[in-house]
Amino acid sequence: MRQLLTWACCIFLIIPLKAQEVPAVYSNIGTDENGIYLQLENKRIYAVPPNDMFHFSDLYSNVTGTQKGLDIDFKFPELNGTLYYGFINYKDGRFPQPVYFRESAPIINGKTNIPIASRLSGRYDMIGWEKSGQGVLGYRIVNKDGTILYDGKVAFTHKDDLFTAVPTLIEGPFINKLTDKELVISFTTSQKIKASIVVNGKTYHDKKASLQHEIKINKLTAKTTYPYTLKIDKLSFNFKFETAPKPGDRKRFTFAYGSDSRAGQGGGERNIFGTNAYIMKRIASLAKAEDAKFVQFTGDLIDGYEVSKERMNLQYANWKHAVEPYWHYIPFYAGFGNHEAYSYLFNDTVSNYSYMIDHFPFADDSGESIFQDNFVLPENGPQSEDGSIYDPNPSIMDFPSYKESVYWYSYDNIAMVVLNSDYFYAPQGLHLASGNLHAFIMDNQLKWLEKTLKQLEKNETIDHIFISLHTPFFPNGGHVKDDMWYSGDNRYRAMVAGKGYIEGIIQRRDQLLDLIVNKSNKTVAALTGDEHNYNMLTINEDMPRYPENYPHDKLKLKRTFYQINNGAAGAPYYAQEKTAWMMNLRNFSTQNALVLIDVDGSSVHVRVKNPDTLELIDAYTLRK
Repeated sequence: MRQLLTWACCIFLIIPLKAQEVPAVYSNIGTDENGIYLQLENKRIYAVPPNDMFHFSDLYSNVTGTQKGLDIDFKFPELNGTLYYGFINYKDGRFPQPVYFRESAPIINGKTNIPIASRLSGRYDMIGWEKSGQGVLGYRIVNKDGTILYDGKVAFTHKDDLFTAVPTLIEGPFINKLTDKELVISFTTSQKIKASIVVNGKTYHDKKASLQHEIKINKLTAKTTYPYTLKIDKLSFNFKFETAPKPGDRKRFTFAYGSDSRAGQGGGERNIFGTNAYIMKRIASLAKAEDAKFVQFTGDLIDGYEVSKERMNLQYANWKHAVEPYWHYIPFYAGFGNHEAYSYLFNDTVSNYSYMIDHFPFADDSGESIFQDNFVLPENGPQSEDGSIYDPNPSIMDFPSYKESVYWYSYDNIAMVVLNSDYFYAPQGLHLASGNLHAFIMDNQLKWLEKTLKQLEKNETIDHIFISLHTPFFPNGGHVKDDMWYSGDNRYRAMVAGKGYIEGIIQRRDQLLDLIVNKSNKTVAALTGDEHNYNMLTINEDMPRYPENYPHDKLKLKRTFYQINNGAAGAPYYAQEKTAWMMNLRNFSTQNALVLIDVDGSSVHVRVKNPDTLELIDAYTLRK
């Protein structure tokens, strides 16, 4: 687990946490006048406050026009550094990004200005704002230590020698929930407005003014390219999308897979506050160049492990910005990993041990709810773990929601089933406070998977099923100590309200494999991450997969299955470790990697490329 992020340029403000009701699924957690506490044998230790120095929205919302340009107040007096800025020409290329001007502006005590009239006019007016009276600027906030904090956008008009900040896109537009007949286009604006999208001569409107927008586009024709125009106040943006083919069309197509893009080493864009934006840009670019119809990206998008909702939202924004120019055209489906953790942190200074549990209230202030706020994903998964045999109070909602972190979708003749192996995650101290184990799939999610696979087996339009979850069934480098192995120790398991699950981690792994391998013929491979490397593991009955003297029933596998691990999207690498199944492992690599899966009717072929060098790392056929 990475250390919680700190800002070297800043002084933290100590703000006590307010008392609130504790979910019944926890044990030894309580509240009093001092806030939320964990009860040890003879003392209480209190949750570390979020220490927020800023509100995420202040990094883009406080812009004032002047006769010279734009003044920006980030409402963050401790911030000193540099602002890089430059125009975004939405008519010059398909993937618009800012082109930074040769000069920058100082940020002093959280304030700065962009001198448009004197610096960005004449031969530097690359967007023609002097004629049109409007434009869009991109800017980059870099603190005094050289860390890139955020890439923002600001739109302006110019009339009667006065610049005025106007509403514009902050994030998006993003293509989501794409089918052969419809999709959802989402985006975020700098101010609350009603926006509209024009597709095929029809205008789709927001129902009410909003900052976050989701507009459904429907009644479309399969396998058709549609230009679309997003209209925001005085500005318009033009892109296009292609609908999916009819289910079971069985024409050749490609999709892409990756995982683990949290901040890497090396400086610069390899760490734009919480994410490796450099490698993610390369991954998105390569996926689009390979004509991938969608990208599945399952877990550890960001550094996470945060106690601050503001910093979590900033990290998610930086990840989305990295792939944004390509997301205008094709869907990016996100999955949940352990670094999506937003937690309460309790530090015992005497024992020098820390405890971490999923933040609550679960409905609107948890790791799961922040993920839901930041992405628009299918909502066909299970509700929660409420109603399971471990639910301490079936009459109320005690658990976090699975909404948008467990789901499935299809494209042509394949189905992608996305699981959440870090739900209700307690990174530390689970034995005392309760919570879920890293890599443990809880009961209701397991039942949902069984039901979903049965439905897909009967679906005549689906030939191939892929299971995507963050944690490997069989780790090979970096997480042999946990994932679904825990160094061969089956005693690890989830705990709810102080009560441990009947099944341990290896038993639960086998229950998953029984559903996926033995009770389904269409499942092809598990697409996993967590370990920061690429490899492919052939899983079959001959592969060793139990510790010595394992006392429980051993699962017999009826056929061969594959685990494709690609956690090589920019997080610091993990080298290969010795395991009992290493003879079944193919082409372990610590290069950055993008998995490209070519589906052509009954055949499934895999290519793996380094998005930075474009080198072919691996290639093989899973189904002929």
